[in-house]
Amino acid sequence: MNRTEAIIRMHSRNKQQWFYIPWIILMSSFGVNLIVGAFNPAVEGTYTGGIASIFIYTFVIGILAFVQTFPFALGLSVRRRDYYWGTLTSAVIAFAFTALLLFLFSIAESQWTNNWGVNLHFFDLPYWSDGNIINRFLIPLLLLLNQFVFGFAIGGFYRRFGKIGMLVIAIVVIVLGTVASFILSTYGYWANLFDWFSDMTMIELALYTLPITVLLAALAYGFIRRATV
Repeated sequence: MNRTEAIIRMHSRNKQQWFYIPWIILMSSFGVNLIVGAFNPAVEGTYTGGIASIFIYTFVIGILAFVQTFPFALGLSVRRRDYYWGTLTSAVIAFAFTALLLFLFSIAESQWTNNWGVNLHFFDLPYWSDGNIINRFLIPLLLLLNQFVFGFAIGGFYRRFGKIGMLVIAIVVIVLGTVASFILSTYGYWANLFDWFSDMTMIELALYTLPITVLLAALAYGFIRRATV
């Protein structure tokens, strides 16, 4: 067994972090909304954004996966490159399975259960579920990978530059965000920006995250190569 496979096996043992906790959070939100929908049915349907919780936690997984396992892996004499590819492969496997479950729940909600019998839209949402049925798998997969790699890159950045580096990058992001907001407001570009987003389908937006994910993955690799333990 090569060392990349060893990293995959290492991550696969932590089912609680990769699978149980995010689904407990998601299904808790679903259960609450299901109960509310049963006792207070809305004629036009109940629409909720509870599905966002699993994407938020995936970002957290990206940070934790690096911070918790990187020093341990290097202590076992695993090469940084093997750790990187093993972790990314683990993410692809885990989130392909998660995306498949979200896809099945979406189909069950819209086609098999009549929105769980209470007109609840939790997994099957307007805009989110529009288009080809395969989009219901691709959209969550692309967004889950994007959020994981984003968190993974942040974990690598912290290991490379420490607390001072995190403080500096936070200040830079705030300054750039303020300047961008000022320019958009001053020149009236907000409407153009919103129009651009509104003209795109959800799958198009998800595909736009792909080059961002690749860039973040490249940055994460650079941080890993130079990170201290």
